[in-house]
Amino acid sequence: MYDPVRYKQDSIDNWNRRARDYHDGWAGCGRGPFRSTKELADAADIRSGHAVLDVACGTGAVSSEVSKRLGPDGTLAGFDFARGALEIARANNPQGHFAEMDAEHPGLRPGLFDRVVCQYALMFFPEPAGALAQIRGLMKRGGKGRLAVAVHGDAKGVPYFGIMMDAITRHVPGIGQEGAPTVTRLGDPDRLKSVIESAGFVDVSVRRFTFEYDAGMFGQYWSDYSTTTAAAIWPRVEASGFVEKIRADAEQSARPFARENGRLVLPWDVLIATAATK
Repeated sequence: MYDPVRYKQDSIDNWNRRARDYHDGWAGCGRGPFRSTKELADAADIRSGHAVLDVACGTGAVSSEVSKRLGPDGTLAGFDFARGALEIARANNPQGHFAEMDAEHPGLRPGLFDRVVCQYALMFFPEPAGALAQIRGLMKRGGKGRLAVAVHGDAKGVPYFGIMMDAITRHVPGIGQEGAPTVTRLGDPDRLKSVIESAGFVDVSVRRFTFEYDAGMFGQYWSDYSTTTAAAIWPRVEASGFVEKIRADAEQSARPFARENGRLVLPWDVLIATAATK
């Protein structure tokens, strides 16, 4: 059964363990869906001198892109709940101001920021609309504040997750916390727009981008997924006794994405939403 407190603590522990691999293998090198980093910064319309907040900044990949646009008079701030990720963000963005903080309970003065960016975090917030309402309070009003958010597309548009998780849940039902946030929960444009509007933002617009992710041969994809994305649940997968069946099912589902050389090249839908403050 889903326990929000346990879910959040497990998430903190997981991101602290994975921060370096996540940055080096994904966010920091612009791999797969992280090709959206520049698109997100473009969508935020960041100008020289702006004050910009990177919400759930992780290892600072978006912060690095933002800093290129701020000029000497701009201000970059970011917060995240994972200390391991923040250490990398600070090292890569020495000009920024980073703090350990929960996005659902930000302890900052209202009305500070011209722009807020958030990449691949909103769908993990237990109450995304509530978190966005808190974040809106940190932004300048009167149409001066602009929000830019990136989330993963729906399950069909991001087979990287579905290939493995469909096979896992088929053989190990109930492996996740029922009711817990999922990685593709905001992958429908109408749903994403509704959440942002319910937080009090206006002029909400959503664009879909499709990137490609070269996952390598199936064996590499299997290894990468089990040791990174599914690391938190993998001990239970192994204990189930169904690992070989799960692998066979996943390999069958992955075949339509295999190129002639056997490498899996997976489409990856990303939604980027922008909105303004009233």
